[in-house]
This record gives sequence, C-alpha cells and structure tokens, in this order.
Amino acid sequence: METRHFKDLAIAIVVIILIVFLFKAVSIVRTVTDVPGQSVYKDLALDQELIDQIQSIEESITDRKSFVFTVTRDPLEQNIVVRTRVDLEQEWRRQIEAMMRLAATYIDEQGNKRAAIAYEGKTELYGLGDYINNNRVVNIESGRITLAQNGVEQDLEVKPIPPKPVQIQEERRQDQYIW
Repeated sequence: METRHFKDLAIAIVVIILIVFLFKAVSIVRTVTDVPGQSVYKDLALDQELIDQIQSIEESITDRKSFVFTVTRDPLEQNIVVRTRVDLEQEWRRQIEAMMRLAATYIDEQGNKRAAIAYEGKTELYGLGDYINNNRVVNIESGRITLAQNGVEQDLEVKPIPPKPVQIQEERRQDQYIW
C-alpha cells in the first residue's frame, strides 16, 4: 500500500471518531434535558420524619453561621491556669488599691488637723468636713479619723500597707528555680 492510502485511512478513522463523539454528546444533552423537575421516587425516598430532621440540621447550620463568637480572654494564655509571680503581685497591688486605708494623721503649719487617706491607688489629704467616697470626715485624732455617712459613724485607724504574700516576697526569689 502506498502512503497516500494510509493517509486517507487515517483521515477516515478520525472523521468516524468525531461523528461518534458528536452522537454521544447529543445523546447526553438529550438525557440531561429530559430529567424531570420532581422525581417519581420522591415519596418513597423521604418521609416526614426525615424531612423534619433535615430541616432541623439546616436551622442548626444557619444558627452556627450567624453566631458571633466573642472571647474576652485568650484561651491559650498560660496565666489563666498558672499564676506567675507577676500575676500574684498585680493581684496584691489591686487589693491594696481597692482598700480605703488611713496612711497618716498630722497637724499642718496653720494648725489644721489633716489625714492622708490612700484609696483607689491614690493618697490624698483631707481635713475636717471634707468628703471621701460619700463619707464626711467628722473628727481627726492622732492615728484615727471618724467618718460619717447618713448618721452612721465609723473609725479608721492608721494601718501600714499589708505585707506581700510569701510567694512574691523578694527574699524568697533566691529559693526559686531558674528555668
């Protein structure tokens, strides 16, 4: 056989394959367009209980998509579980700042009785008749003041700052391991 016959045979085979693919594509398109909107097996496949379960799952998914997750503290932060020396010291400082403590009483240059009261992290000076946290200073004696609120009087005595807990004292640092 000559080469031109091989060439003609190859072209004929390619044309036949293209025609076969064309018929196959047309038949696939016809079957896709012939699928009905509602399946004849719909009633057999889904009963009401299954439809209710599907709807509850879809509602759950919708709820989860709309949920806004907020976290006020980092869940991976080690200080939530393990309190370090710094955490204990900050906690002690917050407790000190939260207490109302009479730091000192004295008489100034003009002869006025004065009291130094530490409260909310600040130490301020007060005299007779002054107000601190809705309490009126009614008497100042050596090492003691009297506060009145709504007719009820209470005394505050000079107190030193409470000592640091044993876990955070400076002397104890030598006993701790260094990692």
